[in-house]
Amino acid sequence: MNVVKTAARLIRAESPSGGEAPAARVLMEEAEALGFRPQLDDAGNVEFALGEGPFEVLLTGHMDVVPAGEPDAWPHPPFAGEVAEGELWGRGAVDMKGALAAMLGAMADLAKDPPPGRVRFLAVVQEEVGGLGSRFAAERLRADAAILGEPSNNRLMRGHRGRIEVWADYEGRLAHAARPELGRNPLPDLGRFLAALEAFETAEHPELGRASCTPTYVESRPRATNVVPGLAQVCVDYRFVPGEDPEAILERLRLIAGDASVYVPETERASGEVTMRYPMVFPPHLVPADHPLLQAALAELGQEEAGVWWFTTDAPYLAASGAVVLGLGPGDPELAHTTRERVPVDELERARALYARLTRRLLEVLHGNA
Repeated sequence: MNVVKTAARLIRAESPSGGEAPAARVLMEEAEALGFRPQLDDAGNVEFALGEGPFEVLLTGHMDVVPAGEPDAWPHPPFAGEVAEGELWGRGAVDMKGALAAMLGAMADLAKDPPPGRVRFLAVVQEEVGGLGSRFAAERLRADAAILGEPSNNRLMRGHRGRIEVWADYEGRLAHAARPELGRNPLPDLGRFLAALEAFETAEHPELGRASCTPTYVESRPRATNVVPGLAQVCVDYRFVPGEDPEAILERLRLIAGDASVYVPETERASGEVTMRYPMVFPPHLVPADHPLLQAALAELGQEEAGVWWFTTDAPYLAASGAVVLGLGPGDPELAHTTRERVPVDELERARALYARLTRRLLEVLHGNA
């Protein structure tokens, strides 16, 4: 199996969140060509397993990608899967179709000399919009360990901060902008809230760093330049750390928001036969630094310590099923979601080998601890 060609096929299979079927078909075809029997679960996740035994390691990542933006802004077409100067370009090269291709290659390599236990490949839907695929899979899978292929320059990772999406709504009263005294303008109150956010104190975690509180979106309605608005809204992206309570964070924001309605919205997502509704709260994740599986993985890689991601992932949902979730993926995470997204070809090949080595080592440790 050629990992680079498979990754290029996946990039050409455009798969926005909720439209992952083209990428799923590519993975199914590639897996079948390798002799596996892949299946789609009720949510549209692609899954197959290798081997038997009481312990299981999961190789997992997501099929969906964020929008590419304007194609002309890319040095190479975003959905062409072109290789230039030793790098594979395109939306999803880093986040994270390159990792899925490398995991598929690792499964093929492991099949030639099966490790002691079961290895499961899982490619999920809708990670970019809340994690429906992993949330659903975690309800029925019981892996002992998981390797999540989010980009990390092929370094081992063990966690990240959580995220809360908070909205503040300021009600006004419509009026003609030439007679503003006939209405009530909510924008000054919103402005005072924005100013107060600059002094908002955030918690600090010894391993994950400081929480952050960032206003990211402001809108007034109606969208007219000669009308005093009847509603003004602001969205705050709060990145929180273990030990912080989302409800307590919400209450603290209410204290500085004046008369605004401050809340965390809920979203409803559907894929295949599965529909889920959940609040826009995405938990943090952190594997203890002294965990035996983490220490074994570090030793296998010759890495002194594991890093942490600065973005959220599906790790918390997989961990909720009981799995110890470690991260490793090819590519620079700072290129994800940009028009410069690309991954070095040699990193893809190295990730393939690392996934096979880590899987084998984790299963050996799990059996040794039985």
